[in-house]
Amino acid sequence: MAALIHEPSVWILDEPMTGLDPKGAYELKEMMREHAARGNSVLFSTHVLETADVLCDDVCIIAHGRKLFDGTLEELRQANSGKTLEQVFLEMTAHE
Repeated sequence: MAALIHEPSVWILDEPMTGLDPKGAYELKEMMREHAARGNSVLFSTHVLETADVLCDDVCIIAHGRKLFDGTLEELRQANSGKTLEQVFLEMTAHE
């Protein structure tokens, strides 16, 4: 959190919810939403796809260093009608 004190326009976070209790995770997600709503960027990695599904506008799916998808969550949903981000990820990475 110390890196955020000077209010950088881009946040790069690696598994930011790890180790947080539910209240802390909620507060961090709200901070991320507010930061993005002010026209800034939040780039974060996560293995919790439900979090990405509710927070992200754009997603990049990477497996073994290979980019399998890079685009908007809406594009991914349209191409995979009725499937959750988790289901799409599992299908895309099944043979990786």
